[in-house]
Amino acid sequence: MRKGVGMKILFVVDLQTEFADDDGRYEDILKFVQAAMRKKTYDKIIATKCLNRKNSNFVRYSNWDELIGNAAELPFEADVVIEKISYGLVDYSMLPKEAEIHVIGYNTGACVLKVALDLFDRNYNFKVLSEYCYSTGGSEHHKRGLWTLKNLLENAVQ
Repeated sequence: MRKGVGMKILFVVDLQTEFADDDGRYEDILKFVQAAMRKKTYDKIIATKCLNRKNSNFVRYSNWDELIGNAAELPFEADVVIEKISYGLVDYSMLPKEAEIHVIGYNTGACVLKVALDLFDRNYNFKVLSEYCYSTGGSEHHKRGLWTLKNLLENAVQ
């Protein structure tokens, strides 16, 4: 395994069965992760898992009361799984500054956007692989999220 410079990390945002869409994009993204694992394309796979609680800001501000108390296990093996009750993370110190980080997952205009902006603000070397991002709200939500990502991060979005 490469460490530091030359290390490649796949950062998988909230690819959980609860967010599977009717468009088939969830399965496509999951197949990409599984192929990357099989081919050992990345030195490390880090995944987030979205949770919720009764008094969270998701409930308070977004009226989103799903995933309170429990969420299904991720349908793939990650080296590190980080449970979160927010759009992004508070701590990204598990990521080496010199690594090349590829961000994929759900929801393009929310959690993927927040993680990408956090990586930008912390001066990481990253790319958002837009082909492997999607939104539970469907194609239009995904397109709006991509527009925002490209508007803010231009060359970091592939």
